[in-house]
Amino acid sequence: MRRLIKYIIIVCLAVWIGNHRSRISKTYRSQTRGSHIISSSKENITDGYQFYNRSAQNQDGYFEFKHTVYKHGLCGNLNIPPLKRPCTPYVHVHPYQMETFVLLQGHLSYRLDTKNYSCDVHTCPVPIVIRPLVSHTFWMNDNKEDLVLIVRIEPAYRTRGLRAESFENIVGSRRDNALNIWQAFVFIENIETYPVFLPLFFSKLFIKTGSFIGHLLGYQTEYDEYTTRNL
Repeated sequence: MRRLIKYIIIVCLAVWIGNHRSRISKTYRSQTRGSHIISSSKENITDGYQFYNRSAQNQDGYFEFKHTVYKHGLCGNLNIPPLKRPCTPYVHVHPYQMETFVLLQGHLSYRLDTKNYSCDVHTCPVPIVIRPLVSHTFWMNDNKEDLVLIVRIEPAYRTRGLRAESFENIVGSRRDNALNIWQAFVFIENIETYPVFLPLFFSKLFIKTGSFIGHLLGYQTEYDEYTTRNL
């Protein structure tokens, strides 16, 4: 009897997973493959990303793009606490990549380890350097004008870490309201950008477990509708 019950449970679970994977494969995804400029939300006017010189960047082993946080949208709403705005990355570390910011316009706030800093184009370090394993995030500090940054990441890897393809897919999923917890786990493991609410070893284990479940449910690191390839 126990074997029969176990068999029924396994069959039901397999059928449910199969149906879920089928639904995920039919999720609407806007076609932005090949676009140089993408945004995370047209309705809420959140932020935009501009890619350029991708072939040269790939050859030279780095990734660089222009990031604009718009003053009129949710991310420029100063009544929302900075860490709760949709454009503010969760506080995180990159174990293997270095990130640099060059502020072109606006007023930036950023966190390095446990300290917060604010600066404008006249007072920001050029560049702001975030070395591997240093926890960080950033946000718009003043909404008098859009916040515009040049973000550079190195080294850039072909299939993991922060890279153009990962931004295309994360931003596209946000724009199409297709980013749930399991999809997020899959993305986070692939981009190796770990939250700091746990020690790094346990954070990696937590993310890897969630990503395994996410893959099982049919979520992917890349979708053809978003991903620009062969550059």
